Amino acid sequence: MRIIFLGTGSAMPSPRRSMPAVAIVRLGEVFLLDCGEGTQFRYRDEHLRYSRLRWLLISHLHGDHVLGLPGLLMSLQMSERTEPLEIVGPEGIREYVLANRRLLRTEFGYPLVFTELSGDGGVVYDGPEYVIEAGRLHHGVPTFGFAVAEKDRPGPFDVAAARALRVPEGPLWGQLQHLGHELVGVGDGLPGRVLAGDEARPGYRVAYVADTRPCANAAVLGRGADVLIHEATFAGDLLSEAKAKQHCTVTEAAQVGLSAGARRLVLTHFSSRYVDLGPLRREADEVFPGVELAADGLTISLGE
Repeated sequence: MRIIFLGTGSAMPSPRRSMPAVAIVRLGEVFLLDCGEGTQFRYRDEHLRYSRLRWLLISHLHGDHVLGLPGLLMSLQMSERTEPLEIVGPEGIREYVLANRRLLRTEFGYPLVFTELSGDGGVVYDGPEYVIEAGRLHHGVPTFGFAVAEKDRPGPFDVAAARALRVPEGPLWGQLQHLGHELVGVGDGLPGRVLAGDEARPGYRVAYVADTRPCANAAVLGRGADVLIHEATFAGDLLSEAKAKQHCTVTEAAQVGLSAGARRLVLTHFSSRYVDLGPLRREADEVFPGVELAADGLTISLGE
């Protein structure tokens, strides 16, 4: 699994930071978290394939998080995409996308599947390999954070045992690896055995907390996360402004990471007033030692 920061600024783009967008790449499948202005350029710069984009997870409808959507959707059309695209966001995301499509006088050659969030959020998708969760945050408009959580994976495949039992290579090997099936009476009457390792490998959990004041759901989404990505718009000396604009300071974001028990905390969504992020890092590090500050193009690899 890889996490790629496509944009780490807030409100307005700057020469240093693009508008908010984070890509999670899992086994070739791409989850795009928010889609600020210009995201399609950053997506292309990172050599991500349009055909691999499966999920668009939009936190809220403020412009710096959605103004890149029309361009991205048009680029998908120009690439002759045919696979459905899942779009998840607060109520109004469907209207926003379809209004843009109508005014651009175009149709898409691929289906759009919308999930509009309301209330406190909840489980958005529960599939065989991963779960997507959403949680309501505390911002000026309906805003949701997300967590992409893999389910436990089987242990390493015992190739030697499979060959000794004369299990033919191919689909059956994959079935044994992913499902941990037990074969009985394989080969020369040898007794069956589980060919996948007995101990499952825990799946990774990546949480994304966009614009918000500190709130309970931010910690719930980030609980035990391998990586918690959290907005940190202001330094601590601008706490009053953070409260007025319903954002977090770096210290508050670090406190959320600590209370959530996140293994790794990466801060993003910095105000354009900050050129040198060193003071912000030092401030947050006093609360969450080892905190990281995202930059456009930063890639974090898990399990690679």
